[in-house]
Order: sequence, then structure tokens, then C-alpha cells
Amino acid sequence: MDLNFNIIPFQGIEWWVLVCLAVTHAFGCFIRGAFGFGSNVPIVVISAFLLPPHHAVLLALMTTVAAQIQLIPDGFRTADWEVTKPLVAGLIFGTAAGTWLFSILTPEDLVIILGGGVVVIIILDTFRLIERIVKYTNLRSKKLAAILAIISGLIGGLTGAGAFYFLVVYLKHACASPSSLRGTNVILSSITMIIRIVSLSALGFINPKLIIEGLILWPVVLTATWLGSSAFKCSTPKVFYVVLQAILLTGAGALIYRGLVKV
Repeated sequence: MDLNFNIIPFQGIEWWVLVCLAVTHAFGCFIRGAFGFGSNVPIVVISAFLLPPHHAVLLALMTTVAAQIQLIPDGFRTADWEVTKPLVAGLIFGTAAGTWLFSILTPEDLVIILGGGVVVIIILDTFRLIERIVKYTNLRSKKLAAILAIISGLIGGLTGAGAFYFLVVYLKHACASPSSLRGTNVILSSITMIIRIVSLSALGFINPKLIIEGLILWPVVLTATWLGSSAFKCSTPKVFYVVLQAILLTGAGALIYRGLVKV
């Protein structure tokens, strides 16, 4: 697939890898459409086996932009702005710092951090460790909100995935309804996405080839996001989450091993 200016999207990538990438990004964006966040963990973990880790993270950013554009109008309408506003500064600072760390890591370091980060996130979520910790804290504290926002931004900027798993416990208590929780997630994740795009562009990571690769996957991503949004009112079986976590833990463990053997 040769375009003008000698730009060849997905150069050297076989057709079956491209199909796997499309399915992976569709699956992740279905989750984002349903819950307003959560797409990048499965996308990044699976894609890191198909692409170099930095490429996997950057391509996830390019495709989830499409999902986010689709969700933003609903996010503006349903977000709890009293909850959203105090978190913005922390997210901006954390995301910028995390993006800088992403820019200086080697591929081997990045896959270890990606795998380790996913393992930690899933353990915290499975055993509800964050919820147990916050029982002893004031969830209305602006200081706590700022700390969680900085941590979430740092993780999101560094790994491109999993940031809002740390923040969502606070948001569950702070937002009055599932609809406002989803809308708040959409707005906050949009902010982190904008900061990452600006920072990565300034650092030279986003180029025309990457943008075209993302655009190629946009039709699949937009369709999956719409389907996820349509399924928002449906209850999600617990079995789905158990299977998903098992897959992600296996993938994360494999990523850690892959990074360690190359060090």
C-alpha cells in the first residue's frame, strides 16, 4: 500500500497481523464505548505482541481518538463538572510527566513496565485493594483527588493504558449516577488524550505514517465504539470480566518475560 510522499502504512506487517490489530482495537473501543474508559489495556497488551511496544502504544492513541470524538458530545452532556474540574490540573501534570518518561524508555524497559503495570492493575481490581484503602480516607478530599489524578495521569502517559483504573474508585463514590460516571470518564480521558497527543507530537513521536495507520483502522473503531455505546444500558456478566482478566494477566506475564529475556 504505497501512498504519496513514499509513506507506506504498516510497512513489513503481514495481512493477518493487520486483521488481528483491527480486531484488538475494535474490542478495546467497544469497552470504551460502553464505559467511557478501559479500551487501552487490552489494545496495548495484545498489540505489543504484534508490533514494537512504542508503536503499539502510539497506534492505540491514534485509533482511540476516533472513539473519543464519538463519545465527547455525550460526555459533555452527562459529566459531573463539579467532580471533573478539580482533577484537571493533576491529570495534566501527571500525563505530561508520564509522556516524557515514555519518550526515554527502551523497548525492553517499556514492555516490562507495560506488563508489570497491567498485573498490578488487575490484582488491585480483583481483590478490590484500592476500595479497601479508600475506606480509611475522605473521598471528598480535594488533596486525595489531586494525588489520584497525578498518579492516573503518570500511568496513562507512561504506558498508554490503565490510568483510570486507579481513578475510577474515587469517581464511583464522587459521581451520583452511572451516567454521570461514564460522562466524567469520557471528559477526563479526553483531557489526558489531548495532553498525550500534544506532548508526543512535540517530542517527534507522531508522524504522517502513524496518523495514516490510525485512520485506516478508524472505520472499525467507530463501529465498535457505537456498538459499545448502544450496549451501555445492558448489564455485563461477571464471567466476561473474569475471562478478560485472565487473558490480560497471561498477556502481561508474557510481556514481562519478553522484556526480561531481551535485557
